[in-house]
Amino acid sequence: MNPQSNNFPLFFTLERVDNGYILAAKEETGSLTQEAEFRKEVVTEDKIHARIGQLIHPDALMKEHPVVFRVEAISENTYKTEEIIQAEGLMEAKLAFAHFKSKGLPADTILALLIEDTKMIEVYGLEAERMAAHNNIKVVRSSGIPMLRFPNSKDGQKHLASLGTRMTLMNVTQEQILQWYASHQVEMENKSGK
Repeated sequence: MNPQSNNFPLFFTLERVDNGYILAAKEETGSLTQEAEFRKEVVTEDKIHARIGQLIHPDALMKEHPVVFRVEAISENTYKTEEIIQAEGLMEAKLAFAHFKSKGLPADTILALLIEDTKMIEVYGLEAERMAAHNNIKVVRSSGIPMLRFPNSKDGQKHLASLGTRMTLMNVTQEQILQWYASHQVEMENKSGK
């Protein structure tokens, strides 16, 4: 068996961060029966070239048998699974829904959504960032959207109430948010198309 067949085709993702890179590549399990899983690792700026060289496996190449490497930089959206894309669409819908529903509220009031499906209370966007900065807590980002999330329990509600002076809580399901988002997207497209 050709020793190259274990290492190729080669597929890995690379994301630049502050002090280096996050590299996600298939683990080298050495097992022919089990599919290798992807593993993420942090690689510093000074070691990234050597690490990519290790992934290419020049030691596995056969003498006098050239191998052509075709390298493409593909946007992350190209290979995302359907579940990830749906989750991102849901986050965009939640942000738009919360923004739209908070328009009639006084300026100092924060809208929190009680998502009945997950039994979580969530605050999105600039309100979440401001609340987190003012109270020295960490904001979570989902699909790049800042969010604060609290369990719908007595303790979760107390914690949320302690973070802001004026809150409005709205009960909603994810299905209702997605239906609202779909209907409002169509309206916006029709208006711009005229």
